Amino acid sequence: MNLDRYEPWRQQAMHDATLIDALTEERVDRVRWIARQHYEVTDAWFTLPGEDQQWRRTRVGALSTDIPDALSLAHRTLRHDALFVIEDARCHPEFTRHPLVVGSPGLRFYAGVPVRDHEGVGIGALCLVHTSPVSAAALNFDMLHVLASQIEDEIGHHLLTRRPPGLTLDDIDTLTGLPNRRFLQTLMKAELTLARQHRGHLSVCLLNLDGFKSINELHGSDIGDAVLRTVAARLRDAVRRKDLVIHLGGDEFVIVMRDVLQAEACQRILDQIRSPIETSGHVHALTASMGITGYPGDEADVDVLLHHAYQAMYSAKEAGKNGYCRFDLELHHARRARIAIVGDVHQALSQQRLELFYQPKIDYRDDTVAGFEGLLRWRLPSGEILPPGRFLPHVENTWLDVELSKYVIDKGLTALEHCMQRGLPYAVSVNVNPSCFLDSGFIDHLHQTLARHDQELVGKLTLEILESTSPQQDMDTIVANIRGCLRLGLQLSLDDFGTGQSSLSYLRTFPTQKIKIDRSFVIGMLDNPEDEAIVAAIIGLSKSFKRLVIAEGVENGAIESRLRALGCDLGQGFHYSPALPFEDAIEWAGEYCLHHRAF
Repeated sequence: MNLDRYEPWRQQAMHDATLIDALTEERVDRVRWIARQHYEVTDAWFTLPGEDQQWRRTRVGALSTDIPDALSLAHRTLRHDALFVIEDARCHPEFTRHPLVVGSPGLRFYAGVPVRDHEGVGIGALCLVHTSPVSAAALNFDMLHVLASQIEDEIGHHLLTRRPPGLTLDDIDTLTGLPNRRFLQTLMKAELTLARQHRGHLSVCLLNLDGFKSINELHGSDIGDAVLRTVAARLRDAVRRKDLVIHLGGDEFVIVMRDVLQAEACQRILDQIRSPIETSGHVHALTASMGITGYPGDEADVDVLLHHAYQAMYSAKEAGKNGYCRFDLELHHARRARIAIVGDVHQALSQQRLELFYQPKIDYRDDTVAGFEGLLRWRLPSGEILPPGRFLPHVENTWLDVELSKYVIDKGLTALEHCMQRGLPYAVSVNVNPSCFLDSGFIDHLHQTLARHDQELVGKLTLEILESTSPQQDMDTIVANIRGCLRLGLQLSLDDFGTGQSSLSYLRTFPTQKIKIDRSFVIGMLDNPEDEAIVAAIIGLSKSFKRLVIAEGVENGAIESRLRALGCDLGQGFHYSPALPFEDAIEWAGEYCLHHRAF
């Protein structure tokens, strides 16, 4: 590394350091104090070398001394561009007559690490000095590197923004020597301030070790601690000096970077973890799952960024571990919107603002109204009525699936009671999700509810089970509960038939009395021979299995005529009527009967 080209800049840095000393004195001294106490040495210096003098911060304050480059220990450290150690200066041929060795303070041991600016240019050194010889093998210099990075924050960036206070012993993880969880909040707030002021980027990377728990269980916590120290050292090696590695605790680490984390860097970090780790005769194979997020793409709040990094890390775990996943803000907002809608639907449910509209079903065998399908609607306070497609997809596979199914069953039974009171023969069907049959609370509710009603009324209620959302797992439990519903006297229909992955299997497995052909096939059957063939096949299969077959999506008379010709039993769709409020639906059914009796 050619330092000469940077010498004018370094001279300016020395001058700037002297000017800003009043602002940073306490922070720099705190970092030096930690170094001195941790390593139990005579002093810890922060030194900025120049052409013919050097500025040095020591226990006695700031000193400016005339020392040429050839004799400057800090300059030598910068040229070495790494940790530079002299175990005993009196035995070192280059430093036996050094002014600091033969004179005050009588230096014997020296260990220095470079301090760089934000572009990686060395401007000074953080040094340990002792008046007695010290064996380098007896020391772990990880802490010195961490503390040097704090000096870089204070001096090397010229106070572009206020930096976090220097580390204290409480901010350092005693196991790894890295900054700890306590310091992370302070650090990230400062980094976010810097990124906002300079329109920069900030990447937050959270790592969780895969399989670390088994190492502790098999080999004990001492071996586990040794593995964590090795991982900490490897993570520091995998990133740049200006990046910061933090040990959150246990097997979790955070890396904070001042730019966008590229794929190559992610792989480099993971590769470091994958390399076998040897401890006391054991070889350990580890991987890591890593979650990444960052400002400005993500929200500029410390807790939010960390939470999102955790979410991304868990996604990496779910994807098979040993990899990384970036936080998807768009997907996150979609999930948040879904959670909000679920809350709104729950509130509407509790306030009775969900209601059933009824679409008639026409029996082609005697041209009468056989009954109605109850379809859920959401009546907003403004009076607007939302169709199910606007809210039901958001509550699928949530606890509201069960609650809504209970609700529509109760409403369907109420509609049947009104029909019976008026002497009307109509049946009612409602939609339920198959997953409800896995919920013991739903089954208990069903048993208790039906026990309160006349058996004739129960027999007119059909539960339509959506084939397209039937879970493959736990099918035996679903079928057993469906059989229980049949024993209670309910009718069951397999809805959306033909759209699922295992339609023929469900036809054999689900003991339902009715099959409903999905509207997508019915609507297209006149224009698409394949759709018509599917409809004809479903009708034929239904007859073979002795099931009543219903077609939804009857949009015009031509479709109705073709369905009748194919032997379809019932039909429903806009050719007859849209779904209507209960009283309107009953009125429509009466008019239909009068009209068709006249013919």
